[in-house]
Amino acid sequence: MRYFFKLNVMSCIYAFLFFLHAESLGNVYRLERITNWTGIYHALNWANLALLAVSLILCYWLSKRLVSGRKSAYAAAVLWIPYFILWIWGFSMLFPLTNPGDDPAPVTGLIFMFEMIVFPFYIAFNTFLSAQLPAIRKGIKS
Repeated sequence: MRYFFKLNVMSCIYAFLFFLHAESLGNVYRLERITNWTGIYHALNWANLALLAVSLILCYWLSKRLVSGRKSAYAAAVLWIPYFILWIWGFSMLFPLTNPGDDPAPVTGLIFMFEMIVFPFYIAFNTFLSAQLPAIRKGIKS
């Protein structure tokens, strides 16, 4: 039961990181309107790249520490979806879209769909690295 809790915590963290990325891309016009900063799109691109780098390191470390060594750790590649839906639902309830000018561009949905298809592979790759990299290092040293 303790392992199941750890696996769900990891899935929630993955979902939160993807939620941050999705909301920063989906709410560019809202952030631009609120901050009056016209170059916010470029800043968000850099922030999303930094988030990707930090998430790779953070999730590698957490996955290695919490769920490494079991095949069921790959279930996080699917378990993040309900948490992502909860994050999106909670955000939309707390901050509803009231200005029609804040709607994201139509192509943003296609980008999100592509990212949601690729993200489970990112999670599986990260889980694989956290489980196999120490074994690969041992093989190289001997």
